[in-house]
Amino acid sequence: MPTAMTLPAESAPLHTFDPASDELPLRLETFLGAAWNAPVSVSAWRRFPGGMSWVTIGFTAMVRGEARELILRLGDPAGLFAPYRTEPEYLALTTLADVPGLPIPRMLLRCDDTTILGAPFVITQRVAGDAPTPWNGAASREEGERIALGNAFSDVLGALHAFDWRPTPLAAWAEGLTLENTARRETRRWAEEAGYPGAPLPPTLHHAMRWLEANAPIAERIVVVHGDYRVGNFLRQDGRITAILDWELVHLGDPHEDLAWAGLRAFSPGSTRVGGLVDREVFHARYRTRSGFSIDPRKLRYYEVLMQFKSASMLLGATRRVQEGRARDVRMAAMGFQLAPTLMEMLRLMETAG
Repeated sequence: MPTAMTLPAESAPLHTFDPASDELPLRLETFLGAAWNAPVSVSAWRRFPGGMSWVTIGFTAMVRGEARELILRLGDPAGLFAPYRTEPEYLALTTLADVPGLPIPRMLLRCDDTTILGAPFVITQRVAGDAPTPWNGAASREEGERIALGNAFSDVLGALHAFDWRPTPLAAWAEGLTLENTARRETRRWAEEAGYPGAPLPPTLHHAMRWLEANAPIAERIVVVHGDYRVGNFLRQDGRITAILDWELVHLGDPHEDLAWAGLRAFSPGSTRVGGLVDREVFHARYRTRSGFSIDPRKLRYYEVLMQFKSASMLLGATRRVQEGRARDVRMAAMGFQLAPTLMEMLRLMETAG
């Protein structure tokens, strides 16, 4: 049973967050020992590259003679969306654990006490597989794997959206959410990520915000939205998707949101396929079959604009964090170079959406 844990008060706090610290595995051993009421030794410590948000570390925990392959995810206080809470990812993964056709890591523990490892963290079981980058025109010998993964990519999203969240703990997220306001809420959420209203938005982004508010559609249904469903956020092995990763942006909303985000051109360099994997017609057809939902082309075009607005807001928010001294990752500073082409793509999508 996954649980939220707090280490005994006598343990000395780790005042700064340093994922490379030699102290981190030792403090994790203490935490796990208290959680599992048994001595624990941690080995095979490996930080995974990539990502500007949660820090991901693989390790082996030996407890009662059993070796457990686990993943530690820490919400970096200087990360892209800091400050972090473990509740959204924890609640999503525990609630969705047994949904047919939805492969996800099994959640074990979570902790928001930053005195333990210097940041909020969750611990999940480790899933076999590697995370592919967007498919960029695979060789013919890989065509079979591309097709299999593309089909699975469509089917898994359909399984997620078909899940009935209403009788589950996720219903707590629905407070104040309606079919009429879900699109505007997402617009406001990403405007705030860019610093608005405390800081002015660039004129193009401000114009898009007003356009999105004025043209917000009424949703037909509210589903569990992954929030970052794309190639690069799943593990694959032998042509199968073994786990959908990175649930930090999970929320309730319009299913067109995930469909539009997955299909952004930024995630399919050099290809017209979704994520470089699957033709859009196939992606949508398989999604409709698995979810039982129709796709409204007008709403999809609207959400393509909103998702590009989201992307631009992320870029602007990252650079402002660096400017204000709240982030130290040089990659976040470099994100400012991507803002102009992202805004140009957003304008193109607005013109297409009419």
